[in-house]
Parts: sequence; structure tokens; C-alpha cells
Amino acid sequence: MSAPEVSHGRGGAGNINPDDTKYVDGEVVRVGAEGSHGDGAFSTGRGGAANIGDAGVKQVTRADQDLVPEVAVRPSGDNGDYHTGRGGAGNANVAKKPEKAAAEGAAPLGLADKLKLKILGVFKK
Repeated sequence: MSAPEVSHGRGGAGNINPDDTKYVDGEVVRVGAEGSHGDGAFSTGRGGAANIGDAGVKQVTRADQDLVPEVAVRPSGDNGDYHTGRGGAGNANVAKKPEKAAAEGAAPLGLADKLKLKILGVFKK
């Protein structure tokens, strides 16, 4: 069975291509008893002060948690190249190498960052 054709752009036949991507619902949900737990302010809606319950209650350890499905987790884009906007070289952001950034007056690398670079560097060879 071939992949369904989908639109990958703003229009035009050149943007209609097969797509093998498995699309899933990666929605983050809150789990636990609904409503007030007596453990601090909580949101009851999509936003706005009127949707905050127990606003005057001092916060302690939460009785509920956010459940983030594995399919909703993606690797960090920190220190990586990325593109913003609609296209063109002016929207390409090329990450600086950590050593180069430190040499240009950025904050020096700490021990943990140096260890991370050494460990991750093994996988890039």
C-alpha cells in the first residue's frame, strides 16, 4: 500500500507528495482527581484569571501530574541549526559550535557541558 498524498505547502501541484509519516495524537493531558486538591492554584480552562481555582491557597506538592505521551517528546533543538519563516537564507539560523561561542565572549563551558560534549562527540564520529 502506498502512502497517501498530502499537501506540504501553500498550494500548487508541486507541494502534493506521498507522506509516510505516522501522525498520532501527542496531546499532553493532566492526570489525577479533577478540581481542587487544596494544594494551590490550578487552571480550570484555557486561560485567563477567571479560570484559576484556589487562587489564594498556598501551593504545596501537587496531587496531580502532567502526562506527556512518548510520541509528544522530541529531542532538544538547543545548539542545533534551525529555520524560521517562509524560506530564504535570511531565515536560516546556524548554531555556533560550543568552543567557538566560548571564544567569542559567551559564558565559559562548565564541567557538565564539557563532559556532555565529550560523550556526545563519540556518537558523531
